[in-house]
Order: sequence, then structure tokens, then C-alpha cells
Amino acid sequence: MDITIPTALKTLSTTGSAAKSITAWWKKSKGDSRSLIGELKDNLIYLDMVAADGVPLGDIVAKLSITEYKRLSKEGFNFNKLKKTKIANYSSLQGSDLAKWGGKETEELIVSICDKINEIKIKYPHVGKNSKYRWAVRVNNIRKRIWLLLKHIDS
Repeated sequence: MDITIPTALKTLSTTGSAAKSITAWWKKSKGDSRSLIGELKDNLIYLDMVAADGVPLGDIVAKLSITEYKRLSKEGFNFNKLKKTKIANYSSLQGSDLAKWGGKETEELIVSICDKINEIKIKYPHVGKNSKYRWAVRVNNIRKRIWLLLKHIDS
């Protein structure tokens, strides 16, 4: 499936580039931030396997995790601590499905990513064969949001 990728995210969309970027971020982090970033990294690897390598979503859905995210949410972790500034209004995002993220806080993007992963974990086992859910589109939308998070963190 071909997806439209805004120019601001092009470099992260190439094979391995996002993984390298998230690994570098993970290495610089400590404690709770590091555990959350590690979880996002694992999820990105699994979602990339579905999108780029043709692995069936059903084979990886149980491996997707939001355990650290839920733990940190419960403990009142400030997700904006990962990057205090708001997401930039990248001009190449205009007219894309990511345009609405400009000006929003880091926490909103992380919550959205984890909510979308959780939705797949809940729904896919029950309605995975239903074509109205467009699973490939959902997987790619999560990947693009993770790429946007990486771009935001690096800026």
C-alpha cells in the first residue's frame, strides 16, 4: 500500500531511519522516559513489519504493547517532559492528515499513538476480517504519528 508522506517526515519513513532515530533517543533517555521510548520503539518495529514486510497484523497484534504508557499514565507522568515545546507547524504537513498536530503538545500526540495501538489490540482479534476497518491504513497512520513524534523530538 502506498502512503502519502509529508516532506517533513520523508527521511524517517525510509527503512531503518526511524528505528535509528528512536534508538538514539532511547540511548539518551533515562528512567520512565526510557521505558516509554523502548515500548514505542518495539511497537514501531512490529508495525513496520506489517507495513513493509507483509507480516499479517494478526501475527503481531498480541505483541503490541502499551503497558508502560498505561503505568506512566496511572502514575501521573508528564509526557510533555519528553519535549516541552509544542509540535511545530511544518509547512509540508499542511493538507495532510497530520496537519492538525501543529501547535499541539507532545502529550497529545503520545496519547493518540497509544490510543490507536490499544484500539487495534482490542478490535483486531474480533473484527480483523472485516474490510471496513482498513487495517493497513490504521497501521500506517500510527507509523506516521510515531515519525511525527520523532521529528518533533529531534527539532
